[in-house]
Amino acid sequence: MANYRYVSYSLLTSLKKMDDDSDVRLPHVVYWVQVVANKLMVDQFLKTDSGLFTSTFNEVTVLEDEKGRKYFELPSQIMDLPNEEGIELITYCAEKCNPHPQQSVFFQPTTLAKSPLLYYDEYTKPSTLNPYFYRVGYKVDGAKVNRVYLLGLECAKVDCLDIALRCTIDPTALCDLDEEIPLPDERIKELMDEVLALGRFIMMIPEERVNQGADETSPSNVPQPPQNEQ
Repeated sequence: MANYRYVSYSLLTSLKKMDDDSDVRLPHVVYWVQVVANKLMVDQFLKTDSGLFTSTFNEVTVLEDEKGRKYFELPSQIMDLPNEEGIELITYCAEKCNPHPQQSVFFQPTTLAKSPLLYYDEYTKPSTLNPYFYRVGYKVDGAKVNRVYLLGLECAKVDCLDIALRCTIDPTALCDLDEEIPLPDERIKELMDEVLALGRFIMMIPEERVNQGADETSPSNVPQPPQNEQ
């Protein structure tokens, strides 16, 4: 896999060649790389359904809000997929906090709007053996956080859960340019092409001003001096 340093400096050089006077800097390019990489990661997952982008988190703490509802905060940024497929699984901790140690229990996705209807049917009613979750975005001290609320644990003591997430890149969290871009090698060129197109758009460079490095003049299109009339 290619790292951010190699890809970003290569793109920055290409963008500077397009317009020597542009104010594009390395942090801009790194951010664009991360944005486009997230898009391609989702596309790659939808095509392959692979576990390449799956991360596991053990013993994630279960909290309670002011209304007594149990939840946890997502520890990483995830793919925004239909039916909350960005959350691959939620289950009880293998060694503790498990009300059913002899069984494998997996939480099912729902939504805030649909969740009240689950309680009207004995087959869908949430319980510790039939738990559900839904995701809600909140702002805490100006920062957006994702809470995952848990249904069926109202009367159970569950302090932690094991979860698996299909993670994307948080553009604010990159600290090391030598980190590898989490994409297959065959998609790096596609990433670079899309970043170049994005950079050209943001810089608002008309196509005719882009320096492609080729001399396209020929005797037929070189402007000729006016001829004196006889």
